[in-house]
Amino acid sequence: MVSVDERILSRIEGMRDEILTTAGQLIQIESVNPKYPGTEYADVVGGEGDAARFMGAIYKEMGGDLDLVTVESGRDNAVATFAGTGQGRSLILNGHVDVVPVGDVADWSDGSPFSGRLQDGKIWGRGASDQKTGVVAQAMALAAIRREGIKLRGDVIIEAVVGEEVMDHEAGVSATIERGYRADAAIVSEPTAPPPTLSVVPTSPGLLWFTVTVRGKASHSSVRDELIRAGGGGSRIAVNAIEKALGIVYALQQLEQEWGISKQHPLFRPGHFTIHPGVISGGPHGVRVPFIISQICTIEYACWYNPDEDVETVKTELAEHVHRACQLDSWLRENPAEISWNLHWAPFVTSVEDKIVGAVADAHQRANGDTAEVRGGSVAGFCAVCDATFLSKAGISTVVYGPGSILQAHTANEWVDAEDVIKATRTFALATLDWCGVE
Repeated sequence: MVSVDERILSRIEGMRDEILTTAGQLIQIESVNPKYPGTEYADVVGGEGDAARFMGAIYKEMGGDLDLVTVESGRDNAVATFAGTGQGRSLILNGHVDVVPVGDVADWSDGSPFSGRLQDGKIWGRGASDQKTGVVAQAMALAAIRREGIKLRGDVIIEAVVGEEVMDHEAGVSATIERGYRADAAIVSEPTAPPPTLSVVPTSPGLLWFTVTVRGKASHSSVRDELIRAGGGGSRIAVNAIEKALGIVYALQQLEQEWGISKQHPLFRPGHFTIHPGVISGGPHGVRVPFIISQICTIEYACWYNPDEDVETVKTELAEHVHRACQLDSWLRENPAEISWNLHWAPFVTSVEDKIVGAVADAHQRANGDTAEVRGGSVAGFCAVCDATFLSKAGISTVVYGPGSILQAHTANEWVDAEDVIKATRTFALATLDWCGVE
């Protein structure tokens, strides 16, 4: 007798072309997040909604009870419920359809960032890895179950949400939660596919975005010798804010190196937790010419911290290190650097012993013949933040698993291995069967 697993895997193999074609079609929808920094909202708003409704049409065709959850016009979330027969565990299959801007089109080898083309065993285009193919894989997994006529005991809620790329969860996943869409567990289809296999991710780091501001003192740039030569007037004459800020950068690099040793976590590769100076801006007030000693310098940091740590403790450690660095400089002792905390994206933590972690890992093994690595993420796998945070905060046991690599996310010439999309589809299907139960 043919087992349920065999039926589903055979069905998915027969759907291979449909799965990859549908993934390409979703990538072709230009769904740039309109709130991404540097983006003109009015120019791109609506693309997310188009992408979500594209998926919603698929959910509806499959027989789902479709609901468009909309907080902002043009930014619909597509949510569909597939009711079970009863007495089974419920499951959310979640993914986001918004993408980051493409950057310089000239950096894309074919000049087409939204091509969605299948070539050399890869699907290409913005969102291929992060994370439109995961959204499609979840839908096609459920389609395979439906086409086989298999009845699930537990409810399945499938979601294509907006807003993830800028933590705009209030317009995205949190809006669906507030609408009442909750379940016993959730699988978020962010990219977790380092070679040689996909990973099951039960946790993420925390993320802090903070700004360090250093102030100097202006004068004509021709008097620089007064600042840097022995016998000069020093800070009585002027202070270069950029050079003072570099002292802060070097100090936080030193702390980052210490973290590489002291901030260990069993689910992350050593040294993963970092303090990244992403943007430095400095100069005289109001002009950007080198003829005036720079009065101000700001450094924008992204800090990835250990999920086992309290965020306030991390903030205190960062602030104290900046303070100590200032004490080493006569100007900064009197005019210390200022820190502003701009954003906190909390980590999510699911125990590796949680049943949903084991269910997804086991489904991957049965579906693909290899062992899914259970870990929190690394530079070769999922290491960032995502909507799992907000599902977890709602009391839903959540894991991350999906096709694509975080190394491809946000890059030019973004791609995903087509075979990983099929692997993920198989895993989503078997995990859904196991978790929800079959009549």
